[in-house]
Amino acid sequence: MVASTAGTAYTPSCQMPIRYRPRMVFERGQTIVRRNLYPDGRVGSVLCGRVVSDDEQGLALWVEAGSQVMRRVNGSGQPTRQLSLLESLRMTTTLGPSTWAPFRTLMLMPPGAAHSVWWSWEANGGFAGWYVNLERPVTRWLGGVDVYDQELDLLVYPDGRWSWKDEEAFAEYTGHPAFWDEAEAAEVRAEGERLLALARAGAAPFDGRWLDFQPDPAWPPTSIPHWWELPADATCWTPEYFRAGEGEH
Repeated sequence: MVASTAGTAYTPSCQMPIRYRPRMVFERGQTIVRRNLYPDGRVGSVLCGRVVSDDEQGLALWVEAGSQVMRRVNGSGQPTRQLSLLESLRMTTTLGPSTWAPFRTLMLMPPGAAHSVWWSWEANGGFAGWYVNLERPVTRWLGGVDVYDQELDLLVYPDGRWSWKDEEAFAEYTGHPAFWDEAEAAEVRAEGERLLALARAGAAPFDGRWLDFQPDPAWPPTSIPHWWELPADATCWTPEYFRAGEGEH
């Protein structure tokens, strides 16, 4: 048993309280993970990609088509993505490997924003449109970012058309104790409406920026790195540990 001083909570040697974590900046070309967390804290899915830039505009992540992802599957190995989360959260599931398809995707996560914007390209190079993922601001850790998805999404097409995605599920989850209340739901909808107004006006980030982006030709599809399931508050490892293809440090 480990003793602790009165009034001081014991922290395992491999963990650091969130309030003490320094802000990390990712390097161009670095492989990181983006983990989607369920409302109860479980990892719902994991994707990985290479950092394009990380600055005052946000964290830009390139996810090449064919990159490995991890998604929830049931006991028979069947994906649970098409099920209601209220149903799948009551099932025994595990994370199994899958593939990012069909789009080549650039994801921009602005600092402190309650959304990320994804630019999607077809395999032939044609631009397919923007995907606005409404989410709580990402939490950074040494291996990547964690995010709580808020279900409602916005699709914006190159010809100016747009549509909401998953409105029924968003309404279903609102008010459930595992998800968000009416007040937060209103904030999510307002954030979506704000991004829609920008899209309809052709304003940033829907103003043509990034449309000519080409990834480094030396960047192949990425594989899930060895740290994908590491707790975000773990401090056992030096930054060198979070380099794809390297051994233990």
